[in-house]
Amino acid sequence: MAEGFFKNIPNINYDFKSDGKFFEAKDLFRKVSVWSYLQEGISGYNYYRITDGERPDVLASRLYGDGTLYWTFFLVNENLQDFSDWPMSQVLLHKFITRKYSGTVLQASSSTDIVSFNHDTNVSSKFTLGEKVTQATTGAYGFVTKIDPTHNRIVLNSVLGTFDTSTVVGSESSKSFTVASVADEKDVVHHYTDSNDLLTTVSTDNTPVSNEKYERDLNEERHLIRYIEPRYIDTVIREFKEIVRE
Repeated sequence: MAEGFFKNIPNINYDFKSDGKFFEAKDLFRKVSVWSYLQEGISGYNYYRITDGERPDVLASRLYGDGTLYWTFFLVNENLQDFSDWPMSQVLLHKFITRKYSGTVLQASSSTDIVSFNHDTNVSSKFTLGEKVTQATTGAYGFVTKIDPTHNRIVLNSVLGTFDTSTVVGSESSKSFTVASVADEKDVVHHYTDSNDLLTTVSTDNTPVSNEKYERDLNEERHLIRYIEPRYIDTVIREFKEIVRE
């Protein structure tokens, strides 16, 4: 949640562990009552599509003539919990995706190439996180950072060389499998969508959505926000402060 919002929320002493030791923290129950009021008591809303790179303080200045009222956007949009929920510019989004999905994906033909299943239906990974995986035919190697049996793949980082569709071996587990395909992590499937545009892990007859497209779609959804119409802003702020003082 934006700092301007929390500045108005009073502190209260919490006994988090029920051990008689109290710590001062924001009154989160007060926050809930504020949300209830906002859902039921305010009708002077409108909607705005944030432009690329537009900051909340700049938008507040343009709408209300006061950049410090940016926190009201976080107040009336439940999906905006803090600044990380504000839509990223295309430049920042590209950097974010590149950083988050920086690995090389080795695709297996079956989940059993990645994990083992025993008679109790327990699943155990054949590879370990941080393990060095090597491909003798190419000399390429990398270190396991993710194990994804749902999509039959492992993700490697700190890769040296270029993997191809031949056998790879784990240095610690000594497990191996033949690589079905190699891809950049940002390009592989995040999930699938069915004919009703609902998320699913089932690939048959459904549309694949890559990691990059998932992040871009999520960022695009954040561009449409609700805001308090300028003629109501003073009234809402006054009533909001009264609620948090009660």
